[in-house]
Amino acid sequence: MVHAEVTIQNPDGIHLEPANKIANLAEQFRSSIHLKTEYMDINAKSIINLVSGTFRRGDTVLCECEGPDEKDALAAMIEILSSNLEEDR
Repeated sequence: MVHAEVTIQNPDGIHLEPANKIANLAEQFRSSIHLKTEYMDINAKSIINLVSGTFRRGDTVLCECEGPDEKDALAAMIEILSSNLEEDR
């Protein structure tokens, strides 16, 4: 298992459109990917779970990846969570 703390950078947090992008990326990996806070453990492959997490810009989450491609999955999650997912608006 690998993990890292990541701060959400998307200006509007994680709502439906960013959640879709994150889940689609997470689905490309065989590893399990979870975003954790003190109160939640969210499966990053689930759009519904991501939206229900109500993550806002500036929130820090622990991203945990476990599986055969866990290091690549963690690197991808750090990159997407640290980016502006709405640049194409």
